[in-house]
Amino acid sequence: MDTKHYVIAGALVFLASCDAPTEMSDMRTTVVERLTTYASEAPRAGEEPIALTQGLWPALRAAVSTNAGYIGALALEAEAMGQVGVVAGVRRPQITGNANVGGIRETVTNANTTTGVAGGVNVSQLVYDGGASASAMNRSTALALSARAGRVAQGNEIALNAARAWVDLWQYSERLRLMQARTSEMDMLVEQIERMASNGMLDKASLENAHRQIVDIKLEESLLLAGQTEAQVLFQRFFNVRPSNVPQPSELVTAAQARALSQDWQTAPGLQRQAAELLAAQAAVGEAQSAFRPRARLQAGARSPLNSADSTDLTVGLSLEYSFSDGGRRQAQLETAQARVAATDAQLSEAQRGLEAELQAGLTRLASIERAMPLLADKLRLSRLEAETSRSQMQTGQSNLRQLVEAEIEIYRAQDQQIAMQAERHILLLTIASRTGALSRLVGLQDQGARLRPRSRQRMPKGL
Repeated sequence: MDTKHYVIAGALVFLASCDAPTEMSDMRTTVVERLTTYASEAPRAGEEPIALTQGLWPALRAAVSTNAGYIGALALEAEAMGQVGVVAGVRRPQITGNANVGGIRETVTNANTTTGVAGGVNVSQLVYDGGASASAMNRSTALALSARAGRVAQGNEIALNAARAWVDLWQYSERLRLMQARTSEMDMLVEQIERMASNGMLDKASLENAHRQIVDIKLEESLLLAGQTEAQVLFQRFFNVRPSNVPQPSELVTAAQARALSQDWQTAPGLQRQAAELLAAQAAVGEAQSAFRPRARLQAGARSPLNSADSTDLTVGLSLEYSFSDGGRRQAQLETAQARVAATDAQLSEAQRGLEAELQAGLTRLASIERAMPLLADKLRLSRLEAETSRSQMQTGQSNLRQLVEAEIEIYRAQDQQIAMQAERHILLLTIASRTGALSRLVGLQDQGARLRPRSRQRMPKGL
């Protein structure tokens, strides 16, 4: 072997060593090091505090758009969209080039060595593949739509959880403020009554009963404080701040809008994702079926030899390919794809029934709350009248301490229930909007996903 051949061989060995794979132990070490240093790196998405001065809805929009999970969903959608282009390229002309550097030594008669550069260009065009490429494009398009629906669903879920944290923080703060104010008022009342009891105007049994009822209310403070702390933790997760209280959110979704949204459950992103996955599974069946059909490709090429004295080779023709036997692989792939269709179809049906039941339950509970709220307002009004009457009559002995304390406690219970019921109503309306895919749109989140132009006539889910 002459010097040129040694140089070529050495170059090949060097190139092979440049892309050596990482050993498993080294990769494991790299993973641990990455996790160790992850927390010390520069701030990432969602770590900057979100301004709360403009109210819930602008803050909610910022919380969703900067959420790391939502940003990740956007990236996954972009990946799926890009895969559509990858698959579409199969149906377009394929042009490849190649070059060889080396030499040929002939030792049959005379020891002649030919060295140089040889190159070629090949062009091919798919003519027929039994529908494999069309099915692959349908599948990738459906998966891209599934990724988009998944991103929309995640955005709505993040918005709902963030809004729930806001509403919970508001209600627990309001209920704590109410309890502290009412117990302070009742403590003053009890002090007044204690003086009356010491003068023999009231019995001590009534006084002790009043003390007991007030203590019962104060025992609830620990539960309210625990609820407030939990709401603050969740609030910080989405807004990266931890305030002690927030203002009551304005109504974003009316009851009438919620009822209308519940009738259009077909556009729900969760169902959209399931439907797109069903279409992808159906397209996979088409891919599996195409494996039983022949393939045809038009090919042309030109090849320049090492020896410049030789002529360039030109080729053109039609390539046909068909597999007569593959050991049952194609049949197994087809049966697997068909089973996947059946499973995905069942999942879609179950998701549809689950969503319908959830929406119906939400509407039923919403109607119950709307019927109860006027009644609760009447109860509060009557309790206040009773308290005023008892307070005035007690001075003349026409009423006793027990009646007055019970009336004051009824006022507190009604006010506390009002706040809790308002919070529940807010969350019910937001939940319906979230499940139907309307919440992210209502808070001002525009469609941030990449545009997709389906290249197939296959029917796609409504609304995607």
